[in-house]
Amino acid sequence: MRSAFAAILCALAAETGVCADETVRTDGEIWNEGVGYYEAGDVTNALRVLRPLMLSKTHGARAAEAVASLEHSRGNLEEAAAAAQIALRSAPQDAKANRNFTRAVDGLPQMRETKRVNAILQASQGKDPGALMLAATRDARSLMAEAGTFRTNAPERAVAMADSLSRRAEKLADTWIPVREAITQSVTNEEQASTILLQIQQAEEKTKKAAVELGDLDGDAYGTMSDVEHDFTRFLKLTVLPPAAIEEDEVSQSNAWQDVEAVNGRSWQADALDFTRAFRAKFPAWARAYEQQTQADTNKPPFTAETQAKISALATELEKVQMECVEKSLPPSQEKALDIIRQIRELMPKDSGGGQGQNQQNQQNQPDNQNKDQQNQDKQDQQQNQDKQDQQQNQDQQQTQDQDPDQQEKDQQEADGDEEDKKEEDQELEATLKKAQERNDEHEAEKKARMRKAPLPPNERDW
Repeated sequence: MRSAFAAILCALAAETGVCADETVRTDGEIWNEGVGYYEAGDVTNALRVLRPLMLSKTHGARAAEAVASLEHSRGNLEEAAAAAQIALRSAPQDAKANRNFTRAVDGLPQMRETKRVNAILQASQGKDPGALMLAATRDARSLMAEAGTFRTNAPERAVAMADSLSRRAEKLADTWIPVREAITQSVTNEEQASTILLQIQQAEEKTKKAAVELGDLDGDAYGTMSDVEHDFTRFLKLTVLPPAAIEEDEVSQSNAWQDVEAVNGRSWQADALDFTRAFRAKFPAWARAYEQQTQADTNKPPFTAETQAKISALATELEKVQMECVEKSLPPSQEKALDIIRQIRELMPKDSGGGQGQNQQNQQNQPDNQNKDQQNQDKQDQQQNQDKQDQQQNQDQQQTQDQDPDQQEKDQQEADGDEEDKKEEDQELEATLKKAQERNDEHEAEKKARMRKAPLPPNERDW
């Protein structure tokens, strides 16, 4: 009877050329086939046969153990750990299964970290470390500001913001990886390199700590993010290239001139001086490299030796002016420093930032387009308001014509009275503004007099 049934199944499967009876195999037969491939050194076929067998009730544990061993030999630690876990679940008290599982997962964290670091380095390949640090520093400042306020929101909103800030901080910590790689390759002094790498490691750990604290709604998150922002700013000044350095210099000097509130306790004027010094230190080598690029790429704008000399002279003068601004409590030359920075930026090659310059151009064009759209909208609004005013004026005139002569004369007298009152108010306002201007002029004169009488610093000569 069984042979007849098998014959019917074989007849139905004749189109595929495989008899149905041949596909019905026991787990033991599949195990033997897999072991055969295993003993023959055919790892690919052994895994193909044994992997589906890991869910078998009779041979699953042994198949999982074999798969774990094969995958571990090929370096596939994730697959080896998964298979070893299946084997351990089948016999939790088995000492051999425990040893195999421990062996499988032993190098897993290190392998995952290595894989993650390689992915980050590959994504940042060809990118300027200074540009990466510049973007990261700005994000760190934003995170620091938000870390001090997000807990004041409603609980549901605070939790959602905490998760978002925590993820941003985790991503921010990854920035230290390509920066560490770049500094390692550029610093030749082993002792100096060791010190810098230790500082980067500490900064990375603080950034990760901030991510954890933000996710836990910890009140210490703001203080940790403040330290992180200091670290990013310090390393930005070490890695930033001249184009970005002079850009940050202008921002810091403008904030110093306008007396903008300090960020994280640092003086804007001191920051401006640091960026000027970073610019001066790196400009000669950067200019030579750019000049070589112009020789290879004729589309790049020329950067002559005369222009480079002008920039170097301006940068030297700028540092002296900014040092004077840092030393004096009433800096007299902040506007002059800002003017020198703008002269330097005007002399710098317009594509000096590469992709960054293009991004800046796009960012500049975007507000222009938005301003144009806003202007068009304003014109439409003004036209609509003018139409409404004309319509209202026509209605008022029509109502005036419909009134009797006595009422018109009365309205005219009231209008004349209102106009006289308005003139009196304008005269009073003008007098008040004039007095205020006189007081302001007197205050400026007193301020200039005090500055002239202020004693010179000990390190400055008066001749």
